[in-house]
Amino acid sequence: DGRARPSDQVFCYNPATERWSTVRPLCQARSQLQLLALDGHLYAVGGECLLSVERYDPRADRWAAVAPLPRGAFAVAHEATTCNGEIYVSGGSLFYRLLKYDPRRDEWQECPCSSSRERSAAMVALDGFIYRFDLGGGRGDSQAAEAGGVSVFRYHCLAKQWSRCAAHLRPPGAPSSLQPFRCVALHRTIYCVSRAGTWRFVPPQDSEPGADVGAGEGGSFEPAPLRVPLDARGALFPFVLNLPEKPDRGEEGAA
Repeated sequence: DGRARPSDQVFCYNPATERWSTVRPLCQARSQLQLLALDGHLYAVGGECLLSVERYDPRADRWAAVAPLPRGAFAVAHEATTCNGEIYVSGGSLFYRLLKYDPRRDEWQECPCSSSRERSAAMVALDGFIYRFDLGGGRGDSQAAEAGGVSVFRYHCLAKQWSRCAAHLRPPGAPSSLQPFRCVALHRTIYCVSRAGTWRFVPPQDSEPGADVGAGEGGSFEPAPLRVPLDARGALFPFVLNLPEKPDRGEEGAA
């Protein structure tokens, strides 16, 4: 019937052999979940009509249940990221709520809500902050709808406070109708990737307005020299893969 169905299948890519393999399936089939890596484990968070969360141990090739999401917090089409050894979840069916998972205590906590009333597009962590990218025109915000840009809010994980670092910005060369994009952090810069283009979001620096907790705006979008894989199918999910450096040929075999 063309509808997406929940799946329990999990695949692993080995960059050394350039091959995909299957690993142990999830305990529960899921759709629209978030999959995150933290401290050598994978976490499968939420999904359509699900509160459950699973953790994967690659050494034992085993999934195990951990603390579920709080009651009334079905996480569907949500965003998630890790910061300071903890998992943060917001957006989607959670709207403006921000939930935090502490793996040491195996418990979820409620964090201060974002002041945004727009539709979440992506969320990423960088230098102790969580950045939430929202598309204008969501949930009755007429000003955002007219501007049609991207608003960026960031959350200081230690101070537990939100501030806005960009309001209704339009990335350079972006189409008039902005589509959802995904974000990834690399080298103190946030890359935003979609089929319509790629951009860098440069957060406020210490000497710029918006650098202090609770201060004003100061972030900006710049073009990013990345090719968009137009022939790819399905949603685009950028991520950073750290590979060990290959030894120089002259050093191979050296003591």
